[in-house]
Amino acid sequence: MKRRIKEALSALVVPGYWPALRRGVVPGVEHGRAFVGRDFATVLDVGANKGQFAAFAHHRWPDARLVCFEPLPGPRSKLEAILGTGAQVQAVALGNHDGEAEMHLASREDSSSLLPLGDSQKRLFSMDEERVVSVPVRRLETVIKVGRLERPALLKIDVQGFEFETLEGAASLLDDVDAVYVECSFVELYAGQKLAGDVAAFLRGFGLIETGRFNLCRLGGRDIQADLLFERAAS
Repeated sequence: MKRRIKEALSALVVPGYWPALRRGVVPGVEHGRAFVGRDFATVLDVGANKGQFAAFAHHRWPDARLVCFEPLPGPRSKLEAILGTGAQVQAVALGNHDGEAEMHLASREDSSSLLPLGDSQKRLFSMDEERVVSVPVRRLETVIKVGRLERPALLKIDVQGFEFETLEGAASLLDDVDAVYVECSFVELYAGQKLAGDVAAFLRGFGLIETGRFNLCRLGGRDIQADLLFERAAS
């Protein structure tokens, strides 16, 4: 709670963040440390939720093409209200197939996932799974064609355990991506999820190596999850 209050106060002094704050959405100012000195012409925000990262990205890179992916209508409506014409919003989840899938809705909405909530997620973060709804799923490489990303391009992923499947569905585009910023877990929070090591190994195969860890969540003496930045290895 203290961290959220600190983030809100930091955002409050920036007029560009006021549209989000007026709608009860705190922009993701905590991500600023990851991108010092980095500029992008394209930002793909996968798992955009209410626009927390999108609000940050739009302020940080105002001239970038911002494409957001959010399948749930509730948070998506706030995202659209905050960003207006500043972002292209796709009403789909991303994964490794094109079709439909069940979204497991958590009592804390931003923890909802295409995977069932695991016991550790429920216990560590005091939440439950409330119900499931069907949502459309697309591969990123279906939505955006190879060669259509203006460089440098950032792929941000925050999909609550479905990171690996999202990357599988983006495989043919990864050579056009200069950085991947992805929330990864070090313990299984969702049933069957791949962990940080699996994500790192997958991205190394595309020349993307880990260059930083940010916003580490540590509980009970264990590292639980963090935002990992991967960048293209120098040739």
